[in-house]
Amino acid sequence: MLVNRRIIERIVSYAELGDNDIVLEIGCGTGNLTAELLKHCRVVGIEKDRRMVEKLKERFSNEIERERLMLIHGDALKSEFPAFTKIVSNIPYKISSPLTFKFFRHKFELAIVTYQKEFAERLCRENNRLGVVASVYCSPQILEIVKPSAFRPKPKVESAVVKIIPKPRVNVKNRELFEEFVTFAFTMKRKRMGKIVDEFNNRFGFSIEIDGEMAKMRPEELGAEKFREIVDDIRAR
Repeated sequence: MLVNRRIIERIVSYAELGDNDIVLEIGCGTGNLTAELLKHCRVVGIEKDRRMVEKLKERFSNEIERERLMLIHGDALKSEFPAFTKIVSNIPYKISSPLTFKFFRHKFELAIVTYQKEFAERLCRENNRLGVVASVYCSPQILEIVKPSAFRPKPKVESAVVKIIPKPRVNVKNRELFEEFVTFAFTMKRKRMGKIVDEFNNRFGFSIEIDGEMAKMRPEELGAEKFREIVDDIRAR
């Protein structure tokens, strides 16, 4: 869990919280971040560990009684999210991908999320499946790198605080088809796009054509905009 007070304060400041905000926090732990958030707004906290839930209930009994804090004992991937305006969380790294895409299924103004650094970098770049798919949902930005010493116990990897604005970098006509094609392409990322498109056509019955230069590129060289051009053309056909 994050224990560095200065970093916790910076994370909360990044969220630009106001009295009317309701923050969703996943994985409250012992409540270090929760306590700082409660100084600024109401909080919906979801915690899976029953022992942590009991400690949180004791620590924040007044805030729970005043309905300043809604505490939910459950699995964030399975729980229904109550209404919220922003997300501020140090999420469990092993569920980063499914949880992030669950966020995208909800309306929110802003998210400040601490990820494993490697995941954060992939989310913010367009040379991998995660980054390309995420581009149709959001605009992410790494705000700072967090050293292992800021946590107890210390993780073996560095972390990164990421700002997520739910504004697509790329607008596509069919998100489902876009995700399907991008995922297909990156499962064959060592092949060139010409061969990937041929296999996609043969497997799914499409007749996509791409120009000579694009056909020579590999998936990590394309970027989200070129993937959009291909997929929007699929829809047109």
